[in-house]
Amino acid sequence: MPFKTSLPKAPLAKAPLAKAPLFMAISALLAQPAFAEAPPDFQGRYIAAISDADMRAYAYIDGELGTPRGNDQLAIVSLPLTGTTPTGVAEVSNSVINPVFSIAASPDGNTVFVAETRKPRAEGDRTIQDLESGTTLRAIDVSNPAQPRITDSIEVGIRPQGVSVSPDGSTLVLATKAPEAPLVFVSYGEGGFGRVTASTLKGFTAMPELPDQGMLPHHAEWHPTEDIVAVMLAFRSQLQFYRVERRDDGSVAGIEPWGNRVMTSKWPMSGKFSRDGRYFVTNDLHWGADVRGIYLNAPPSRLTVTELAPLDAEAPRHFIVGGVSLPRHAESFAFSNDGTMIATLNIGQTWLEDSDPRYSRSSLSLVSFDAANGLVGHTGTWEFDGILPEGIAFDASDSYVVAGIFEYEGPEPRRSALEFWRVDRSAALPQLQDTGFAVETGPGAHSLIVVN
Repeated sequence: MPFKTSLPKAPLAKAPLAKAPLFMAISALLAQPAFAEAPPDFQGRYIAAISDADMRAYAYIDGELGTPRGNDQLAIVSLPLTGTTPTGVAEVSNSVINPVFSIAASPDGNTVFVAETRKPRAEGDRTIQDLESGTTLRAIDVSNPAQPRITDSIEVGIRPQGVSVSPDGSTLVLATKAPEAPLVFVSYGEGGFGRVTASTLKGFTAMPELPDQGMLPHHAEWHPTEDIVAVMLAFRSQLQFYRVERRDDGSVAGIEPWGNRVMTSKWPMSGKFSRDGRYFVTNDLHWGADVRGIYLNAPPSRLTVTELAPLDAEAPRHFIVGGVSLPRHAESFAFSNDGTMIATLNIGQTWLEDSDPRYSRSSLSLVSFDAANGLVGHTGTWEFDGILPEGIAFDASDSYVVAGIFEYEGPEPRRSALEFWRVDRSAALPQLQDTGFAVETGPGAHSLIVVN
């Protein structure tokens, strides 16, 4: 999908003056990030992160993919941290041109699932539009973190936008761009994929004035304990919950709308349930066909909190109960394990000249979350120098967060990394502190998860 954001300075700005080779070499050296050597006490079992080597961050501005950077990868980082490189890597096709939840893990943590939104770059591909649409979901065995290996794959439809796993691990749900039946369920068991069930979005009718007629979901997320999925339709700015119906063999037979449709803030990119499943939070980016440049001039983002109806309600009604404004393009967010905090990763608008009033750097934000009533509050935002940051998660202790950095300013090939920030709760409001430590990945780090 073309509706994603980038971070670098505008490549079409006035040409720079010629510089002496020594000056250019020194400037390139200074542009490289310098990382700390001592790892933080980041807790959990492992971090899984995917990286997209098919394009540079500038491609979102000028469309040019740039020089090939190698192969897409899945990186596994065993915990506790011991070094600045992954424990193991595998070549796994993936794409940054999607919501950030295109990676998920089985409940036992032994399998990682990756949805392929675009296929690997082919010889002759020069622009984003040249990249062929992906159709595949893959399962990767990570029981040996030093040797992750693909164990199965299955066709799931055009450009799967993400993947979410049912509480029992038996079924995966994906939002795709297949116009006839875009919501796809895939059975999984005994190390392999099974039946695929594709469904229309019941209850919706076409809106011809929208680019996708308002009929294509942008993300689907499974409830943490129930056979309920949340489906976001970005161009409609709407959220619909569905109950999943099962056959006798446990495979998905269909879906039925559960409760009323919710109007979020503009352009809900994705969403997550609260830890207890009582609330659903969307990150609304305020993009759209009526925004100049679709996303280039979007206003600040917003989190919207929806309270779900009681699970046993005869006439279920869902209500918006909270919201908070955030910096522009807050594409990634994650709940803390204790359910009291949300961390967001904000792309900002670094492709603009810093004299432009719309310019902003990449940043992380912390948001407080009250599980009793769904109220949220912005506790702070911290800027940093990464370009196109995507993917964020808390560690098992909620003392740290890890953030994926697609690339840094500097010469090609540009570096990518997972950066680690400390959560300081000693003050009245929690704060984030940069540890200076990072694990370098393959080119184009983006979506990630922490498995405990």
